[in-house]
Amino acid sequence: MIKFFRKIRQKLLSENKFSKYLIYAIGEIILVVIGILIALQINNWNEDRKETKREKLFLKELKTSIDKDLLNYDENYDWRLKMKKSGLDSLLHYIKYDHNIHDTLFIKFYNMMSMDIRLKHDRGPYEALKSSGLDYIRNDSLRTAINRTYTSLPQLQFFSHSYDTQSNPKISELEYQISNIKTFNHKGDKIFAEYEVKIDEIITDQNFLWIYDMQSRKYNRYITRLEQMKSALNELKVQIEEELKK
Repeated sequence: MIKFFRKIRQKLLSENKFSKYLIYAIGEIILVVIGILIALQINNWNEDRKETKREKLFLKELKTSIDKDLLNYDENYDWRLKMKKSGLDSLLHYIKYDHNIHDTLFIKFYNMMSMDIRLKHDRGPYEALKSSGLDYIRNDSLRTAINRTYTSLPQLQFFSHSYDTQSNPKISELEYQISNIKTFNHKGDKIFAEYEVKIDEIITDQNFLWIYDMQSRKYNRYITRLEQMKSALNELKVQIEEELKK
């Protein structure tokens, strides 16, 4: 009987030891799994931090590009358009009220009216972002806004330049009808021509009036397209600044 109880005791001790080993093994497995999960989480955190840093870099470069474009519009485009408008307004006064204008004054206003601009914008940062993948911008609405803005800008430029392409040859042709080259002058290494009006009633001449009409149309297109470009870039700039604050 004593031997029987000893065998049962040994069996229970053996089973208890096995249970301890089993619990220990399960604990080890759980620790390994937790370690793997922590490592994955740290890796994901690092990757997320890298992507966030890369995203902010793209956005900062875009914002810098937009600031340069807007500054360029203010410093180089606005004053030319103001000069063009001043020339148009001055000549319109003579067209409507006083047909007598001195040739020198006419040429001054005519040159002001003839100022053109070539709308453009910096596409470098956007092209870099597009080649890397627009998905770097994780904010869906901002990504859509960036793509929409930089898709629309070339279209606005085209609408402005297309009229220049159509009207400039005609303007040049008509200019031959209303002016002569008076003389050539030197300014440093450059040679430029001075013109004189060859029509007495120039302000009512039909060829001049056609030129005036085309220059007026060009001005209106410049103003409209430039304001649309400024508005689009300013709106995008605000969205980028809001995203950078997060």
